[in-house]
Parts: sequence; C-alpha cells; structure tokens
Amino acid sequence: MRWVPAIIYMVLLLPSSAMPPSAAPQFKNGIRPEQCLGGSPDAPIRIEVFSDFQCTHCRDFFLNTISKVLKEYCSVNKVCVVYREFPLPPNKHSRRAAQYSKAAQKLGREQWLAVMTALYENQSAWSGDGSIGAVVSKALSPDDYSRLNDLLRGPEIDAEVAREFATGEKNKIVMTPTVFVHALGKEQRVSGILPYATLKTFFDNVLK
Repeated sequence: MRWVPAIIYMVLLLPSSAMPPSAAPQFKNGIRPEQCLGGSPDAPIRIEVFSDFQCTHCRDFFLNTISKVLKEYCSVNKVCVVYREFPLPPNKHSRRAAQYSKAAQKLGREQWLAVMTALYENQSAWSGDGSIGAVVSKALSPDDYSRLNDLLRGPEIDAEVAREFATGEKNKIVMTPTVFVHALGKEQRVSGILPYATLKTFFDNVLK
C-alpha cells in the first residue's frame, strides 16, 4: 500500500539526534488533555485518528496498533493519541456508536478507553442489530453507565460528533481510518491501517 513508503520516507528524513525538550512542537487545533486517549498534548509526537466504529479497518487499527501504542508510548507520555469521530453515513449504527464514545470521553479516560475497546471488540455483534447500549453497559460500572445515559439525553454529545465530522470533511477525509502524525514540527497524513511495527520504527527514530 502507498502509505507504507510514505511513512518510511519520513523516518529516513528525520535527524538521528534526539529532539531537545524545548523544541517540542506547539501543536495546532488547541488539543486539550481530555481529548487525549493516551499521553498528553505536550508529548513530542501526536497521532490524530479519524475513525468509524463500524469500519472493520478502524477496528483492526485500534485493536492491533493503537492499543500497543497506548501501552508502550502513551503510558510514558512519549506519544499523544487523539481520536476524532468520523461516522460514515452508509454505516447505519456508526453515529450512535460515536455518541456513546463521545459521552464516555466526558466520564474520563479510563471509561472512554473501556467503551472504545468494547465497541471494537464486539463490532460484529452490535453493527448488525444496533445493540450498542448492551455492549457498553458491560464495559462500565452501573453508576458510570447511568451517567453516560444522562449525557446521551442532551443535544451536546451529538453536536460534538457533528463538529468532529465537519472537521474531517474540511480535511477532505473520505475514508477511515485516516491518521495525522505530528512530530518535529511536521505532519504526515496516512489513509488506511498503519502496522504497529511501522509506527514503532518511526517513534523510536524520533525519540532516540
């Protein structure tokens, strides 16, 4: 696929010396700590993912790549992972799943990650009959699930999903996942799945 050479080419262009902490780029788009699924906005590398919960490629990317990035790099604040909702209109239940995710984000990072993981791991179950609530309820405590449903009753959650979708459209996104990798003051756009090994090579080159 074309995106692999693009990332490798970017790696080869990076300097071999470590980037001084003071040279960490000031990220655009006003990223706030609560928008980071892992890491914080001041991490030297940021990944922004536009994703659709009903997309099988997004599922594979989250479970096989992002989960490892969260564990190995975000846990020590070397990478910040930002997820943005981009529910594609043809996917019948994607927007509702995005609303559940966005509401879980309001509860806290732990709850948000639990809901995202449950939605992707059980994608084949809820994508057929729309039983999203049943899947999410098993990922949260009863109190958290009650709070989540309170959030879903208001208009703000869907409005936030709509704003993130509009941001994706402004960036001319037409497929998911679409990933923006920010490092050393540069941005690399990638459409499609990024293997963990490829990202690891890139991260280690930037961070060494």
